[in-house]
Amino acid sequence: MQQYLKSFAIDYGVVLILSVLFLLFVTNLGLMLFVAIFLVTMIRHVVKFLQKEQRLPTAQERNILVWGNTAIAITLECFIIFFLVMMNPNAEQIIQSAEKMGLAGYAVFMLLIVAIHFALFFIAYQWMSPLFLKLKSRK
Repeated sequence: MQQYLKSFAIDYGVVLILSVLFLLFVTNLGLMLFVAIFLVTMIRHVVKFLQKEQRLPTAQERNILVWGNTAIAITLECFIIFFLVMMNPNAEQIIQSAEKMGLAGYAVFMLLIVAIHFALFFIAYQWMSPLFLKLKSRK
């Protein structure tokens, strides 16, 4: 499972960094580009697992893949968001408004982010992987 987690981390990290550079210097697309990158990378790695293993992940493997990829994605996104905030000319105001949110606000926000990432990876590995495997077997 470690190879799939490392592969996801490398792919998602490289694509995220390149997209941030693209966003900073070329366009102003914002959050929509990050969501698309996340979904494409997630689906790509589900298909990559299915192609390499030729089977569905077991319950234990699925648990490791879902939680591991969730942790990796959130960690990479936090670094990128920190970088984007520090590059922003209004960084001081952003930090001050974030401080006003308080500890409970941070906790609720992070819980929501973790839940969204978990749900997306769970759907990908639990429900979408059998569909991808059926599509592959038809070819």
